[in-house]
Amino acid sequence: MGECHDNPEFMLANCAKACDSCDNHMSRTTSGTRRETSATANDFLLRRTAKFGALQTADDHEYEQATLDTIQNMMEYFESKDYKSLPSNIKKNCKNDHELCSYWATIGECEKNMAFMKVGCAPVCQSCHLLDVANRCPELPDAVPALKEGDLNQIFERIVETAPGNRTTLTAKERRELVKLEMTEYTVTVHSRPNAVTNANANSISRDKKLDPWVIALDNFLTDEECDALIQHGYDAGYKRSEDVGALKFDGTYGSVQSTGRTSENAWCGVANECRGKTVPKRILNRMSSIMGIPTGNSEDFQILKYEVGQFYKTHHDYIGYQKNRQCGPRILTFFLYLSDVEAGGGTDFPDLGITVMPKKGRAVLWPSVYNAQPLYEDSRMMHQALPVVAGTKFGANVWVHMYDYLGPLAHGCD
Repeated sequence: MGECHDNPEFMLANCAKACDSCDNHMSRTTSGTRRETSATANDFLLRRTAKFGALQTADDHEYEQATLDTIQNMMEYFESKDYKSLPSNIKKNCKNDHELCSYWATIGECEKNMAFMKVGCAPVCQSCHLLDVANRCPELPDAVPALKEGDLNQIFERIVETAPGNRTTLTAKERRELVKLEMTEYTVTVHSRPNAVTNANANSISRDKKLDPWVIALDNFLTDEECDALIQHGYDAGYKRSEDVGALKFDGTYGSVQSTGRTSENAWCGVANECRGKTVPKRILNRMSSIMGIPTGNSEDFQILKYEVGQFYKTHHDYIGYQKNRQCGPRILTFFLYLSDVEAGGGTDFPDLGITVMPKKGRAVLWPSVYNAQPLYEDSRMMHQALPVVAGTKFGANVWVHMYDYLGPLAHGCD
């Protein structure tokens, strides 16, 4: 197709069929002289892009020629050995999902926003091979796990033992150190724990099942100002109807779907909207990291929640099965933050454990999704639900913690 672009005057007139331009080829007048149509080489090039997804545009005057060059490079990519050697199902599904893909690629988004561009604009990024999740997200042999067998119990034991608010007295030096670390004087209440922790580190899920799992609450974990700041970040991002994980897509990613079992609204404070790096979210992530002994990069973005009267989230589990074999690994811990008091209702209920933790501004609840003995495997006892709000408004935030680094895989669409 190179001559159709490089030599349009001849090719569009004499080889219109080969150039897929029969409707705009050079027609003849009754006198036999050629009449030039409105089809230009650039128009033809843009029309050709419809074969590979959304019809591309090059309307930005400053980048018009550069965008056209990007499109021409895409056409040459489709003629390359690299592309032609791909499996037929990959080639069939390699499409530009948006009309601005070529423009975005021109201004460097293939490198800046890889998670979306390498899949959603694969033709212009020349990354069709990455639609195969095995190519895009290979196993990382050097990935460092947050938990080894037996570590889970030790983490919770340490959190309980070192909670500053549970100590009878704190020295002036210790208080200065807390201020330096931007740590609050939180207190810990244990709602559930293994009754034989010292003997519970054996490599046995069957033994774990005989012991109660951990559920702890940390009061005064957040200040009022921090709670208010997270709520405002949610408004800045925009609260929308909460969704659950949807169906598997061809490229290995999962869609999202609204569910009648979840009626709350949520907003994201994350990397994409530059919220995660703001002062308060960053401080809270560092605080959680310090308490758990797990890097901040293992944590997902803040999911900030808003429940009005009557809204709820029916019984569910935070563990997502397919992530066990992804670069980030499964969710191993949930840190749930209460950002407001609630007049009535809105508790976090664990039906299998007979535990309900009620909302209180500044309170956090921490629980595992996996077993102490085998921390890659789901502990089914940790099903939970957000009970309906009876009066008032409930604001909260989820932070899910993964076995491995989460942010790196997120940047490549491998979460």
